[in-house]
Amino acid sequence: MTVREILTAVLRRWYITLGVLACAALVTVLLARDGGVYTTTTVVTFTRSSTTSLSPYNGADDSSVVAFAGAVVNTINNGSPPAPYSTQDAPYYGAGVREGIRVNLADEGNQWVSTFSRADVEIQIVGRSRDWVESKQEQMIGLVLSFADAEQAGLQIPAEDRIVAKVAPLTTQIDFVYPSLLDQAAAAGAMFVVAMILGAWGSVSLDRLVSRRRASTATTTQVSSHRILEGAPS
Repeated sequence: MTVREILTAVLRRWYITLGVLACAALVTVLLARDGGVYTTTTVVTFTRSSTTSLSPYNGADDSSVVAFAGAVVNTINNGSPPAPYSTQDAPYYGAGVREGIRVNLADEGNQWVSTFSRADVEIQIVGRSRDWVESKQEQMIGLVLSFADAEQAGLQIPAEDRIVAKVAPLTTQIDFVYPSLLDQAAAAGAMFVVAMILGAWGSVSLDRLVSRRRASTATTTQVSSHRILEGAPS
């Protein structure tokens, strides 16, 4: 099908494109009114006892400590690892999540290869209200700390020899993320292009369907007329 035929079909079935554009405009307005989200990425660092997160040899990069932090994450996630991203520093809200929680071990790799070199548990939370994110942040921090204590208590490890879990203070901040005017304009432009493509496809499909039905009706009429003529008396 040529460009001219497509344009002709779009002009002939203009109401299809108009309807798709109206639906796209409605969806765009609803998404724009949805506003931004509150998000935080809180980090709980696991270190050896009697050390701090700023100590040069605190054990945060020790393989055994990293493994223990991974075991805590695995317990919280019920044995199911979180879905990987193409880049591990991708924000949780970037996947389109409007409300959710993701707990994972800090990974310096990518979606193909995982590299765990730090005993840092990342608690990513996205929510529509600050109060909800704040309450979930406190809940998940308490869950990580309690699981860490329970795991070591079950192994009867002395308190002075236990791995210590501490929250990185600078990571408790809750941010509000919202699209800029440029981002909104780009999204509206993308929606318009998609609507035009869908409208053109719908117009061409309907035009072809109508043309086929007309051709089929014309053929049936011609056959019926021919039969009547053949059966007419001479």
